[in-house]
Amino acid sequence: MRTNLKITQTFWTANKSLLEHSFWWYNPECHLMSWALSCLSLRENYDNVVLYTDSNGYKVFGELLKLPYSDIIVQYDKLRCPDSHWAYPKMLTYSLQKEPFIHVDGDVYLPYRLDDSIESAGLIAQNKERSGKHYRGMMNDILRRNLKLPGFLKAAIERDSIPSYNAGVLGGNDLDFIQEYCQTAFRLIEDNRLNELTCANINVNNNVFFEQVLFAALAEERGKTVTTVLDRTVRDDGYSYGCFCNLYMFERTKLMHIIGGHKRNLRFYELLAKTLLDRYPEYYKRIIELFPQNHKRLQSDVPRLDLPDLSVQMCIARYQDYLCDLLARWKRLGKEELYVLEKKLSAYPHFMNADVDEQQTFVLGRNPHLSMFEIPKHWPRKAADLLKERINAKRAHCPDVSDIVCIPCLQGDGYKELLISDLCYNILVLLEQERTFGELQEKLSSCFTSDVAKDKGCVYRMIMTELEYLFYSGQIYARKQLVEE
Repeated sequence: MRTNLKITQTFWTANKSLLEHSFWWYNPECHLMSWALSCLSLRENYDNVVLYTDSNGYKVFGELLKLPYSDIIVQYDKLRCPDSHWAYPKMLTYSLQKEPFIHVDGDVYLPYRLDDSIESAGLIAQNKERSGKHYRGMMNDILRRNLKLPGFLKAAIERDSIPSYNAGVLGGNDLDFIQEYCQTAFRLIEDNRLNELTCANINVNNNVFFEQVLFAALAEERGKTVTTVLDRTVRDDGYSYGCFCNLYMFERTKLMHIIGGHKRNLRFYELLAKTLLDRYPEYYKRIIELFPQNHKRLQSDVPRLDLPDLSVQMCIARYQDYLCDLLARWKRLGKEELYVLEKKLSAYPHFMNADVDEQQTFVLGRNPHLSMFEIPKHWPRKAADLLKERINAKRAHCPDVSDIVCIPCLQGDGYKELLISDLCYNILVLLEQERTFGELQEKLSSCFTSDVAKDKGCVYRMIMTELEYLFYSGQIYARKQLVEE
């Protein structure tokens, strides 16, 4: 029988507002959504999940978001530490543990419970790392500063291959070693005055050094085996979006870790929001309602949806009139109605993750409020390009883009304007009534030339590319077919 293993998490706000500071994420909303998904995915599999934080963290995570931690311990109100040393409060949490535990960062998601072989291990980490230029540069910086270091640690960072384990997940049953590791780190920090705010040695590189490299070097020095969640070694710069951040793969992976620059990726933020809305809609709702200033529909019962500031040109007056009419109509849409609709629109990853045969049976449909505007062919090219670029510069280069889709939404300005290709247009026309994916594919076969149509794999990939865009932007939905259908 599995024990009630303790899972810990740490968040120190450093007296920053969680509602104003992004903490290196795309924005504060994205940051809170990540914490919510991390906590909620852990609570799906573990009963004992404890957060160590400060009063600011307790106010947001505990009181406002009501995240279902089994306990929230206010521990770090009086912590004196440079803001850049974010790993230090984590290590304090490690040192406080009196029973076997696993610490999981707030940018790590565990869709499933870890294997018994991992949970019962003496020492546990996310994965072993292979050092490259990135870590070599960090450790060269450490060496240049002539810090007071234990001999085994100095020898480790002088090697060509620097030992390290990613600490997105870290812990284990060998509490004696973990205490020695923490006390060694604390002595290293104290001896070199790394936490003194006036010290010249304050540096973000210190985190990898005293948390990850020290852990690996000391384990090696003591002859300890480290069991990892991922059974592969990852290069220090090898944490790719596809392998670690692709939320379409949420149900197929052991672990996701949103490292570094991926936190500021707009695409990831959009998919994170949809994942949270699909799986935990009440928490999604709590988060976005903390930021009414970012979402006009959340500011009042009768939202004011202002038109963007366009230069006055006769050739696009027709489009502005069209948009004005839509905005007037959409004012009657209530927040709850849009919550329900957007949750429905956010469930499409189940379709994306299904195998090809299973996909055939999914039912696809169109956003019921979607409206299409065809850019008149007689418009001057400059006018058409101006409108396209204002709406979405990234898709404006597509030669077959000649239509605009408008949909209401809950976030941002309360509506979206989107450019679509000819194939997208055909899909949307066909989905005016719900169809299975198999039926949609059959209907779309006439849209391809005979040469292309012969390659069914190519046709499938082309359709899936456009469907992913339509799903992602909220234009269509997918649902599993009901038995009676």
